[in-house]
Amino acid sequence: MKKSITMIMISASILCAQSLQELYGEVANSPLYKSRAETIEAQRQSAAAERYEDGWSMGAEVGGAFPKDGSSSGGEFSLSIGKEFTLQHSVLGAFLRQNGEYAKLGKTVEINRIKGRIFRVYGEYCIQKEALKAQKSLAAVYKEMLKQIDTGVRFGEFDSSKALMAHLALENLNLKIVETQSLLSSLRSDISSVVFFDGEAVCNSLEYDMNYLLNPANSAFRPMLEMGRKRAKEVMALSRSRIPKLGVSASYSDEIDTRRTMLGISIPLAFGNRNEAQRSAALHAYEAARSEMEALNRAYESASGALSERLSLYSTKVQMFESSINLTTDTLIEQSRLRFKAGEESLLSMLKAAETKLQMIETLIALKIKRHDAVAQFIDRYAIDPEGVTK
Repeated sequence: MKKSITMIMISASILCAQSLQELYGEVANSPLYKSRAETIEAQRQSAAAERYEDGWSMGAEVGGAFPKDGSSSGGEFSLSIGKEFTLQHSVLGAFLRQNGEYAKLGKTVEINRIKGRIFRVYGEYCIQKEALKAQKSLAAVYKEMLKQIDTGVRFGEFDSSKALMAHLALENLNLKIVETQSLLSSLRSDISSVVFFDGEAVCNSLEYDMNYLLNPANSAFRPMLEMGRKRAKEVMALSRSRIPKLGVSASYSDEIDTRRTMLGISIPLAFGNRNEAQRSAALHAYEAARSEMEALNRAYESASGALSERLSLYSTKVQMFESSINLTTDTLIEQSRLRFKAGEESLLSMLKAAETKLQMIETLIALKIKRHDAVAQFIDRYAIDPEGVTK
């Protein structure tokens, strides 16, 4: 399913493009990617080794001859050298090429998923930075309230219980600030475990290319499955018969009264024997590869439709909460503060207005994280390069 939807992410929901590019550029040299790439390469080499074996051999013999007729006896020795040559190089070469391409595409899947991991964690990091900024801004409002209340207590306008209530409200907010700072530290650590990150980033607003994100052709699994089908087809061709080997040898011997040289050639008697079990396995692997491609297309279509609906819903809710926070709650807090100062409103009303803003900030942050994680999970599930998702 292809849908043309452009979603604008707000300031702190994702890091700036330059910072993303810097982090993505380090992925290929990260220990995490190198370890996964080496595993893929080992599997490729192992598959090739099962099919392709050529080698040299040498031999030597030493002995003695003792004729029964009483003629001269003495020592004898011989030297030999030989090499095996794998036949069907055209079929085998095609398999090896397909196997190499399959491994290369497997590495692309791994690197896209690691980049997707950075995309997710860094996006959450930027959202939490926004939360911290909002919490500290609200803390300044609490401190201003507390200053007014403390002044009122000194002049006998309020009893000390009101000051205690205000202090507790501020302390509760300070605890939330500490929690957010701790979470930021954890997110920085998660990024640093993959690539170098000094914890400094500018989080700007960016646009997502939803056409790219929702297009199944951009999944790294798609070319990998296509190559897997081709590779399975080559395996079927190889499984029709054992790979014959041509053996070539040469020997030299020095006997009592004769020097002898020999040239030899050999082909295994199993030439042309079909391995029915291997052929059956190859046929099932080929059919599985075809079915996997169809399954990918169907799953992608279904998942992309669901993602589009979720993002649309999240974006609507985020805009609504942002509008309420920037207009309604800020105005309510200011009016409550002025009425409280003029003795027209109680302390509880003023604190309630501030607590309402804090609750709305927490709800807004939770929505942004869910929206960002929905995109990140989709990227990871289908191994999409996040660099193509961001405009």
